[in-house]
Amino acid sequence: MKTLISAALALSLLGVAGTASAANFRGPMHGPMHGPVVVHETVRFAPGHHVWARGERFSSAYGRFVFVNDWRGFRLPRPAFGAHWVRSGGDFLLISNRTGRVLDVVDRY
Repeated sequence: MKTLISAALALSLLGVAGTASAANFRGPMHGPMHGPVVVHETVRFAPGHHVWARGERFSSAYGRFVFVNDWRGFRLPRPAFGAHWVRSGGDFLLISNRTGRVLDVVDRY
């Protein structure tokens, strides 16, 4: 009696496994067996290189910048009274302390 029940159980399991795998197969052109592929893309805003001009207001929104204290090491002229040098990308900018406007642009790259 035990062998008859175990044989029936084995046959039923084989039949169920065969039909389940055949039902989920959708072919090689249709992606995975569980549905369509969803691809999430992230779009980020990255500003390009800004071309600085005299008279323009300097803003840190255009990217990273560094104050230049060693202006002689970069062979830049001495900043005028009330101005300082800033490096933004490959450009050296002479910025007015009072207005924040670009007084001079030196491109080293």
